Amino acid sequence: MPLSSLLPADSPRLSGEDDAHTRLLEEKVPELPPILVNRRTMQVIDGMHRLRAAKLAGLMEIQVEFVDVDQREAFLLAVKANTDHGLPLSLCDREAAAARIISWYPQWADRAIAAQVGLAPGTVTEIRRRSTDQSGHSNVRIGRDGRIRPISTAAARQQAWEILDNRPNVSLREVARMVGLSLGTVHDVRERMRQGRSPVPDRESAKLERAGGQCDSRMTPSRRRTCPGEPIGWWRIRTKLSEDPTLRYTEWGRRLLRWFDTRVPRDDEWSKIIEGIPPHWVDSIVRAAYACGDEWHEFALTLDQRRQNDLDHEDLAQGE
Repeated sequence: MPLSSLLPADSPRLSGEDDAHTRLLEEKVPELPPILVNRRTMQVIDGMHRLRAAKLAGLMEIQVEFVDVDQREAFLLAVKANTDHGLPLSLCDREAAAARIISWYPQWADRAIAAQVGLAPGTVTEIRRRSTDQSGHSNVRIGRDGRIRPISTAAARQQAWEILDNRPNVSLREVARMVGLSLGTVHDVRERMRQGRSPVPDRESAKLERAGGQCDSRMTPSRRRTCPGEPIGWWRIRTKLSEDPTLRYTEWGRRLLRWFDTRVPRDDEWSKIIEGIPPHWVDSIVRAAYACGDEWHEFALTLDQRRQNDLDHEDLAQGE
C-alpha cells in the first residue's frame, strides 16, 4: 500500500513513537513483517514505528495486513500486539489502556483485561477500584475464555439447589449449563446440600445482600434418593453373582465383580481403617470420601434410570 494512504494509529503509547527505535528499524524495513491496518478507516493498528521507518528510508509503499474491525476492537488489537512483540509498552501505557478498556467493557473480568494489557490481575483490580466512572458497573464478568460469569454466584447457586432438589436424577453437567455455573461449583452445591449446609457460602451471601437480594432461608439439604427396596450389602450377594453364567463367563461380568470387590469395604472394615488415618490427613480424606460417595450415587442413579427405562419399554410393548 502507498504510505500516503495510511493514517496514524489510535496508539496506546501515551508519548507517541520512539525515535531511537524508528532509526533502528530504518535499515530493516524490507525484512520486517507487514503492518496491521484497519480496512474501515485505513488507520494503522500495529506498525507505526515501521511506517515511520519506511518514510525515513525513502520508500513509497509498505506491506500491509488488513483487518475489518471497529474503533474499540482496533485499540484492543493494538494493545495486544504491542504487548506480545516489538517495543514494549511502558507501565503507564498499560495502566492507561486498562482504564480505557474497563470504561468500555466493565463486564470483563480483571484477569481477562490483565492478559490483554500485560498487567497483573491485582493491578487491574486496583485500577477498577480507582475508577470514578461508576455508570458502567455490571453484575457479570466475561473471563479470558469468553464465558460469562456472575460477580456473585449466590443466585445461580440457589437455582442449582432448586433443580437438584426437584430433579434428583439430573446430571451435574446439565445443571451447570442451565444456571451458568461451572461443574465444580454445582458439585460444591450438592456437597453442601448433602452435608446439611447452605448451598451459598457466607461470602457469596454477603455479596447478594449488598446487591439488594437475599438467600432463601427455607433452603434445607436435599435428601438422597432412596433405592427401590431394602439396601443390600455387596458381600451378601457377591457369591450368587459370581455363580451367574451371564457374569462369570463374560469379560464385562468378571470386570464388574472385580470393580466392586476393590471398592466396597467388608462390613465394618472402614471403622478400623479410620483409626489409622493421621490427623493432618483427615480433612482431605473426608472430602475424598464424600467425592467417592457422590460417584457411587451417580452410578446408582444412572443404573436405576436404566431399570426405569427398561420398565417403560416393557409397558409400551405390552400396550402395543
